[in-house]
Amino acid sequence: MQYTITVFSDRGETLLDDVFEAEADGQAREEGIRRLNESGYAHHAARVTRSGRLIHFERAYLPRIVPTSS
Repeated sequence: MQYTITVFSDRGETLLDDVFEAEADGQAREEGIRRLNESGYAHHAARVTRSGRLIHFERAYLPRIVPTSS
């Protein structure tokens, strides 16, 4: 089956939009996570889909802003 992995910046811009093959949804999820890690997008918002069906969703981990004392 054909799957699509899409990665987004914190501004909503598409950083990666790639298609790959997998035999099952579980295998596609694992492959998607592997591709995120290998491409350096592990902490970005991402999704893996098949024919419009959401297989995996990864939310972005934005830096926490801590106010400084004055």
